Order: sequence, then structure tokens, then C-alpha cells
Amino acid sequence: MRLLDWVPQHVKRIFFRDQEVDSPVDQALAWLKSHELPDGGIRVHHRHRRAYPEVTGYLIPTLLDWGEDALADRCGKWLARIQNPDGSFSDPDQGIPHVFDTGQALRGLLALHPEHPQLLPNMIAAGNYLLSQVQQNANGFSIQCEPHGISETIQLYVLPPLRDLSNRTGSEKYACAADACFQSYIVHEKLLSTASLTHFLAYEIEALIDLGHPQKVNEILHYLAGVQSPTGSIPARNGVSWFCNPGIAQLAVCWYKVGRHAEADRALDFLKTQQRYSGGFLGSSGRGAAYFPRFEPSWAVKYFLDAEWWKRHCERSPKNLCSPTHV
Repeated sequence: MRLLDWVPQHVKRIFFRDQEVDSPVDQALAWLKSHELPDGGIRVHHRHRRAYPEVTGYLIPTLLDWGEDALADRCGKWLARIQNPDGSFSDPDQGIPHVFDTGQALRGLLALHPEHPQLLPNMIAAGNYLLSQVQQNANGFSIQCEPHGISETIQLYVLPPLRDLSNRTGSEKYACAADACFQSYIVHEKLLSTASLTHFLAYEIEALIDLGHPQKVNEILHYLAGVQSPTGSIPARNGVSWFCNPGIAQLAVCWYKVGRHAEADRALDFLKTQQRYSGGFLGSSGRGAAYFPRFEPSWAVKYFLDAEWWKRHCERSPKNLCSPTHV
């Protein structure tokens, strides 16, 4: 590892004023390219030896947005190759199939499908696995998050790709399952809790926006705007002073999507001060930081790129007409 890998971008620019410095976006894209494993997939974090199917999946729309079609295609081929026989995708450490991971892999396959129709069987297999995990009595997915201290309401983030699969296949069963799960999660006692890490909270917020319910996140986004510092940072959860970089990036995306550009801009500007020489971001920083504080998770890079893309998209769009183009 190079010593400069741990130098934030804003510090690097002070000491290297006379040298050409890549833009934050270029640095972030370079990080992703350098952390693609030889046999495929994007590494979990900069010191992890395995690729992450979940993140590799939801990175694909991001890569396509930034014109990185070749890397996106390789990611899609890798996902198709490592998909489990039952259509699921597993976590990178224990090899256990997960609803959330499968949903995000499906998100990536859907993004590639228009140019790669051969991925349709993989998409259908993933969708059928998700259907098999719906609890008929509770109308939600089988609980796979609670043992890890994560509210099952993050499964909302699985519902947009599941709905999209109905549109692609013409089969209503996927949308019906998504709607049933939505009805369960929207009344869940832990939905949009300020006790949740902003990374997980933002999954719920963005999902509700993309599912067509932006009014349901107005209150929580207003609260988060109230605790945002003048520099743009946001506490990782209620009652702590440290911050979660991927959570801040995700919240910037959410704010852009609902037209709250001032808060989004502050968050994005703050993130740029946290970008390291490597192009990546620590999972968290500040006194007591407890979320990958020594590692650069791949999803932090993904959501930084999403936030920057949304900023540019909103700048090109008429005022108050900035809305999602895809999920």
C-alpha cells in the first residue's frame, strides 16, 4: 500500500498544486477498476480478498451512467457465472444466499438487459428466488437481517428491481409480491428509524422515493437536514458524533431526487474532503467511528458516483423536475 493512499483529496491538492490531479470522479472510477478481481467482481473493500455480488450488482447502473460499459458488462457476466442454482446470490464471506444480495444483483442484470437479452433467464431465476422467500403470513421477506442488527425494512431496496422485472417479463407475479412486501414494511415499527445507521436508513429512503412515495420521506429528510453540519457532515445515527461516508453519499442522492439541492450539495462537498488519494472513502470517520473505520468499502465509491451523477443531472434538468430515470 502506498502511504499516500491514506491522504484525503483536499490535503493532496494542497501539496500537489503544481501537478495534474484527476477529478474526484476519475479517482473514484479508477478505484473501482483497480479493485476488480482477476476472476471477476468488485472487491468488498480495499483489503478484502473476495468480490461482493450485492455491490457488484448495484454498481452496474452506476457504471453505465458514467460510460464504463466494458466494466459493467464484465460485472454482469461475472454475476451470471456465479449465480446459485436456485437463482440466489450469496454473501462473500459465508456463502449464504440472501434476499438483499439477490435483489441488488437483479438490479444490475436489469440494467444490462436491454443490450444483453441473454441475461433474461438469470433475471427470472433471481426473481423466482425472491418470490420463494416471501412469507405468505406476514407479506414480507424471510428475515435475514435482524441477527446482524439491521432492520428488515432495508428489504424495501429489493422491491424496485422486483417491480421492474414484472415490466420486463410481462408477469405480474413479481410486482404483486413487491406490493405485498411494501404493505408490510410501510407499517413496520422500525421503518425510517433515526437509530439506524444512515447507510441502512438511506436504503429505505431511496427505495420509497423510487417506489413513488416521496411524501413518506419528507419528515425524515427534514430531520436529517436539521442535524447536518454547516460543512455537510451528518451523524451516522442519532446520538453519535461520528459520520458514515456511504450514508452521507446516499442521503445526497435522496436529497437530489426530491429537489433538496442545497443539502445534497453540502453533503457532496463534504464527501470530496473525505476522498482518499486512492480514490476511495473510509466507511466512517470521527471520534468513536464504528463502521469500517479502517477500510474503503466499495459501496462508498458507488454512492459517491451516484451523488455526483445526480448533481449533474439536476443541473441539466429544469427546476423541480429532477426525478429518477431508472432504479
